[in-house]
Amino acid sequence: MGCDCQILVVGGPPGLLEFGEQRVRELETAWTRFDDSSELSAFNRRAGHWTSVSEELSLLLWRGLAGYRMSDGIFNPFMGTQIRGVGYDRDFSELDIASGSTPIEATDTSGPSTSVNPTTPMQFMRHRRLAMLAPGLEFDSGGIGKGLGADVVASDLLRAGAAGAMVSLGGDVSVAGLWPDEGWRIGIDDPTGRNDQPMNVVLRDGAVCSSGTLKRRWRNEGGTVAHHILDPSTGRSLTRSDVVAASAIAPSGWRAEVLTKIAVVGGTQVARDVVARQSGIALLVWDRSGTVSTIQ
Repeated sequence: MGCDCQILVVGGPPGLLEFGEQRVRELETAWTRFDDSSELSAFNRRAGHWTSVSEELSLLLWRGLAGYRMSDGIFNPFMGTQIRGVGYDRDFSELDIASGSTPIEATDTSGPSTSVNPTTPMQFMRHRRLAMLAPGLEFDSGGIGKGLGADVVASDLLRAGAAGAMVSLGGDVSVAGLWPDEGWRIGIDDPTGRNDQPMNVVLRDGAVCSSGTLKRRWRNEGGTVAHHILDPSTGRSLTRSDVVAASAIAPSGWRAEVLTKIAVVGGTQVARDVVARQSGIALLVWDRSGTVSTIQ
């Protein structure tokens, strides 16, 4: 997953933490795009052909397609080629990381500007676990995998006998079942690095996920700066939004992940429109000045 992972359980038989860790590692093995031998990498190489997929990859692809459709393409997991094109072609720890948390423009404009918003990016026969990417596309698990993975592991822990579970993959958190005290207290870091705005949410069910353009930034050859959130209209690191970071509270981690990308890529007004159309969700959004607003 390329991140710190944390699992807490309430009740249940011995061995649950080891089981949860094993499940995280299994999902990483199947879903990573940084290993040519992963199932996702093999699937991407067969773009344009029907391919049999495992239950776990089927779930990742299905949720990614659902997020693409519900956001009208603002959340776009089909830009694997483009994310490699801006320099994110290996684990983040191996990149030349650009430090700092002030709002800056991504300056990497290498390569052609290409809109990536196909009407039918992927076809699915889910009951047969068959899927086919449109030719030329690659599915990128980075925008949804941690939130969805937290959902999967939390649910698996309950099925394995836990009374309750909290799973955090890189700070994307999903909780299920029973909770300690008044609920799971989840801290939300201020992405601008300030300490004067401590924030916590108390969850008894559901998820909270965060994303933005301030953290995962790197320098490419020549000193240009890029980040991992791409603009589907250009295929490059996003520069045009008034939102630099967002945290979402939602019934599931995968949906919270999608909501953060909608807010950051689409901007404040799009975020407000999405929240107005859906129930049971809330957003925290940070603008370029570092001001945080709540949308619910």
